[in-house]
Amino acid sequence: MINRSLFRTAARNLAALLLLTFSLVGCFGGGTTEPTRYYTLAVENISKPKASAKFAQKTVAIKKFTIDPAYQRTGIVYRESPYDFMFYELDLWASRPEHMITQVVAEYAEKSGLFKSVIAAGGTMPEYELSGNIGALEEVDNGGGQSAHLLLGISFTDVSQGTTLWEGKCDKSKSTDSREPRVTAEALSKLLGECLEESLKGISSIE
Repeated sequence: MINRSLFRTAARNLAALLLLTFSLVGCFGGGTTEPTRYYTLAVENISKPKASAKFAQKTVAIKKFTIDPAYQRTGIVYRESPYDFMFYELDLWASRPEHMITQVVAEYAEKSGLFKSVIAAGGTMPEYELSGNIGALEEVDNGGGQSAHLLLGISFTDVSQGTTLWEGKCDKSKSTDSREPRVTAEALSKLLGECLEESLKGISSIE
């Protein structure tokens, strides 16, 4: 004959054990999950090139920048040798790098005061167009330390003539004191600012 009292006691003990197990999983399992962090690029100091009468009343369109397929991702890329290519899974760009850089370029060009107006490509027909390609946007780690690396190509075109008036390649690195992705994002932003300053300076000198 089944002892109902013992059966009920065993059932209550099993239920309590399961409840305790689920509680421990919730406390120790869920609590260790690291949050995803997002970063963006921003150029704070806008350098204004020497005013040019040639472009003072002209409109420039900022064409969406292209990017090397290897960097066409939101995961921040890091490399430990010329043969390694890895990316963080929890430290991500807030949007795809080509979108971020295109937006920064547009804001920089507008605040530089070099042109009458800055618009997005694909709308009103502009007099000029600024385009570019991102060849590298990464953190580089080696035995000697860390650095941020940016490779950027920029072209400036006369739309009506279909001719390239200026083009340049900017390949820059900046040492950092940490592998913290925020530090990398800040260093890359400064490199981008330097590249844009040099590019607009070159464009403003066109006669």
